[in-house]
Amino acid sequence: MKVSKKLLGGLVSFGAAAFVSAALMMVPACKWQQPKLIEKVTFQPSQNLETIRVSLVFGEQVKTDLAGGFTIMDYGYLFVSPFTSSQHFEVGFDLNTSIFDEQDYVGVEPTTLLPNGMPIGLPNAVVQLSGPSPISPKFDLYGYVDIYGKSWLGVSMMFQFLNNDYFPAGLSITQSFLPNDEGKPGMIASVFGASLNPDGSIKRNGGIGYFANVRQLIEQYVNGGTSSAEAGKVEGYPESISIDGVHADKYINNPAALQKLEDNLIRGFQGLKPLR
Repeated sequence: MKVSKKLLGGLVSFGAAAFVSAALMMVPACKWQQPKLIEKVTFQPSQNLETIRVSLVFGEQVKTDLAGGFTIMDYGYLFVSPFTSSQHFEVGFDLNTSIFDEQDYVGVEPTTLLPNGMPIGLPNAVVQLSGPSPISPKFDLYGYVDIYGKSWLGVSMMFQFLNNDYFPAGLSITQSFLPNDEGKPGMIASVFGASLNPDGSIKRNGGIGYFANVRQLIEQYVNGGTSSAEAGKVEGYPESISIDGVHADKYINNPAALQKLEDNLIRGFQGLKPLR
């Protein structure tokens, strides 16, 4: 895998806050060695394009029993599937694209921020959705709908274990997937650190968020776009990563430091203490 000038240009033109500051701080995804936190993403539209299933598939070493989800009206559901001997840990959504036109969301104040206050990094604000109560004491789940651009759907997860010991507060690392021929990513996935109170205590734990540009992906893989993948289930692997936040300089061009972060995140999912 490599970061091409074409892809780099696409990330700069993407316009997202996280990418604007991080686009010149790119690291080829192939420099991350095993173990691997995120293995791939999947995108699968129904034959009539009414529903879209998207998932973030974690690596085989992320052996966690976290599970849960919630439905969103009659549009579908968000899901978290645990690791088993036959299936990797997976987080995703299966939603009807008519959710973009749901009038009840028009009055909901949109957001450009993840639950911990860090920028989502999309071109426009999105409506954040949540269940009636936290999914579990160990994690919570949020959904996102782009009712203005009618392009993006997403999910974020906040993990109870993800404190400053496992991943630095104020740091985010974003991987891009399934770029089109202009280099614009069809999906992005970000690990983000905790947010802190003025006294340094944890305000909100960190988590992982990912977002799919459903409109772009349909154009790429279904409606005769310029990409060459066949219609049906599409898999995407990390193309590049970008690093943003107050600690970004420590990790730029430092694969060993990035690897340690990834190792610690995997250890957190396994219930193990972080490496020092």
